[in-house]
Amino acid sequence: MDFFKSKTTTDLSNLHNQVFSQSSKSTKTTFLQSMKRIEKIYGESLPKIGLRFVCNSSDFLKMLDESSYAENTKLTTITNILKLLKIIDAPLITYNHWLTILKDMSEARQTESKNQLKEKLKVLMNFKDIRQAVLDKVDKYEKNDSIAADEYKDFLIVALFSLQIPVRESNYVNMKVVDNESFMDDKSNYLLVNDDSYKMIFNKYRTSHIIGKKTVNIANENIKFLLDKWLSVPGYNTNSSNLFIVSDKNRRAMNAKQIGDSFKSGTKLLFGSELTISNLRSSYMKYIKELDPDLEDKLEIASILGYSTCQVIDNH
Repeated sequence: MDFFKSKTTTDLSNLHNQVFSQSSKSTKTTFLQSMKRIEKIYGESLPKIGLRFVCNSSDFLKMLDESSYAENTKLTTITNILKLLKIIDAPLITYNHWLTILKDMSEARQTESKNQLKEKLKVLMNFKDIRQAVLDKVDKYEKNDSIAADEYKDFLIVALFSLQIPVRESNYVNMKVVDNESFMDDKSNYLLVNDDSYKMIFNKYRTSHIIGKKTVNIANENIKFLLDKWLSVPGYNTNSSNLFIVSDKNRRAMNAKQIGDSFKSGTKLLFGSELTISNLRSSYMKYIKELDPDLEDKLEIASILGYSTCQVIDNH
C-alpha cells in the first residue's frame, strides 16, 4: 500500500475510473468527492495524510462522526474507502475490517430510522390527536395577520386534510375559486364561496369516472375562516382564481407534489416530524374503523356489490 500513500485525489480518481470504467459519471464523481471529503476532515492533502485513515480507522471515524456531514454522506464515504481498498489491493484483513465498519454503521442507521418512524407513528396512529393539535393552533392563524404566506398556506392545507375527510392531494390541484355556479363547468374542481356558504365541487378525481361529481359542504367554521382569510388578506392569495398557488410571485397552481410538500412542512412545524398525506389518510381509516369495527366487512361487501369505498364512508 505504500506506493499509493503519495497519490493525490486526482490520481486516485483517475485510477478508480480506470478500474471501474463501466461506472456512471455520477458514481465516478462521488468517489472523487469522497476523497476530497477525507482531505477536508483532516485539513490536509491526501499525500500528507498518507492513508492514515486506512490504518487508524478509530481516529478517522471519530472525526467523521463529529463532522457536520449527513449520515448518508458518512456512509457513502465509508463505501468509497472500501472501493479504494480494492483498487490498491489492500490486505484482506484490512478490507474486512472496513467492511465490518460499514455494516455496523448501516445497521445503526437503520435502527435510528426505525426509532424515528416509531415516534412518527405515535402521532400517525391517532387521528384524533392530529386533529386536536390542529385545532389547538387554529386561534394563532385566525388572529395573527403577520404570519408569512407560506407558513399560513402550509397550515391551511394541513387543516383541510385533518378537519374534514382527507381526500387525495390531486383533488386540490387546479381547484378554482368562484362565487357563482355560472362560472363552473363539469371538468374542473371548485371552491364555491357564496356569502357564508362554502362548498367544494369535485368533478375530477381518481374515481370520478365511477362516482361522478361530488359536492362537499364545508361545515367546519375554522376551515371557513381560514379559507376566507387566505383569499382576502393582501400578500396571501387575493389575486388568483386558483385556490393554491406556488407563491405570490409565482402564481401558477400548485401540483400534487407541491401540495404534499406543503402538508409535510406544516406537520413538521406542528409536530416536529413530517407526515405525508398518505400517512394521514391511513390514520383516518384506522380512526373510522375504530368507530365501526365492522367497517372492513362493509367495505368488502360493498366491493362485491360494486359500490366504492368513498360511498360507504360517506354514508357511514
